[in-house]
Amino acid sequence: MPANGYPTPPLVGGTSQRSTILEGYVFQSGIHEPEHSKILTYKYPQYYMTALLDKLGADSPVTQTVFSWAIMDRTRQSATVSSVSGGTTATAVITTDIASNTAAGNNGYFIVGDVIRLESGELGRVTAIGEAGGFQTISVVRVVGGNWSTSLVLAAMVFGHVFSAFGEASMGPEGRLHLPTEDYNYTQILKRGVKISGTEFTNKTMLGDGKSWYFTIEDILRKEFAKDRELLVLLGERSNTGVKGTKGILSWVTAEGVINTYASSIGVAESDLQDHIADLLPEGGSNEYLVLCGSTFLKNAQKALKDYAINGAQNYGSFGKNMAGLDFKGYEFLGKKVYFAYYELFDDPKVFPYSGTPSSSKINFKDFSLWLDLGVDSAGQKLIELKYKAHGGQSRKFIQKLIPGMMSPDATGFAAHSGDYFELQLLSEIAVQVRLANRMGILRANS
Repeated sequence: MPANGYPTPPLVGGTSQRSTILEGYVFQSGIHEPEHSKILTYKYPQYYMTALLDKLGADSPVTQTVFSWAIMDRTRQSATVSSVSGGTTATAVITTDIASNTAAGNNGYFIVGDVIRLESGELGRVTAIGEAGGFQTISVVRVVGGNWSTSLVLAAMVFGHVFSAFGEASMGPEGRLHLPTEDYNYTQILKRGVKISGTEFTNKTMLGDGKSWYFTIEDILRKEFAKDRELLVLLGERSNTGVKGTKGILSWVTAEGVINTYASSIGVAESDLQDHIADLLPEGGSNEYLVLCGSTFLKNAQKALKDYAINGAQNYGSFGKNMAGLDFKGYEFLGKKVYFAYYELFDDPKVFPYSGTPSSSKINFKDFSLWLDLGVDSAGQKLIELKYKAHGGQSRKFIQKLIPGMMSPDATGFAAHSGDYFELQLLSEIAVQVRLANRMGILRANS
């Protein structure tokens, strides 16, 4: 019953003398029909299967709860000079920071014939390799000849491997073993359910067409379950402590991606966008990024780009002649196009509670952006893909089962038990696979 549509007990009945019959007298008897809308209004928007899963655009089955994939990291290495001897002679002996264990057949990385380039700009050719204290040593001579000097090679200098150089009729060099590393994830089981008695199922409501309140609960249940799945893909953490947990996108990007911050008191500026794109550039990502952002970030990003509209640098936007404002949908810099997408969940305090000042350990998701590369790797594999458990024609991507008792919405003669109720159960066993998270990033407030 509406809280304001019925009188406060006790109700008043009987016959009495009144000079004027007032509304309150009749109302207190409880015979007025309350005026209550039949439309159910949701106070907060329901963010079901929004930008994140819609943008993934890929899913595929796995037949085991743990699945893995191989990743080949850089096949070329650099090193740092830990110490140097003979640094003013023709042959300098450099102790590197590369682990070496000749007894186990691991001689490090560099081989005889390699040419290195020190940050001084000098080129050196490796003439011998060795080991000292568990680290590889290399003997190098200057490619151009002459003695080394402290301006050319010095402790703490960084050097890289550029190419090789061999003499006429020389023997072939030693080889290198290139092996991939393995990444993996677990599928995670999510569930939701509802049980309703036969008595309540046959009660009529005053909303809509008067059907049982169960049908509204069923609709909310499905939508909330969809939100569970989306938040798992975003926020999950990998675990195998009795109940398996799947690693989500945010965990991967936080651990391996490009992370940059700015002061919340100032807000994100165009220079922050440019610097972040410049940091992503060497990672070899796609030319387009989807940037999921909270309201504060999106607001400040629009303001940061306002000069392009004010100064007429470009004819941007779709406003009519009597409409003013900013409607920047994206930004292009260094050949990368980024598209801003407001992600409502970042503004949901029931999912991302926040108070105080952001820090390295506390995130204000309203002032936060997650930069996703939705492209493919060199083998054509999507970088972000939804996985679900399936085998033999049985899929656990999404399961909805009605368990009928003495009552059932489908009014069949079948009952699974003698209870005066029925159940609706939802189940999903899914995971997310993220390849090359180094190509993705986070730009957020940090103070």
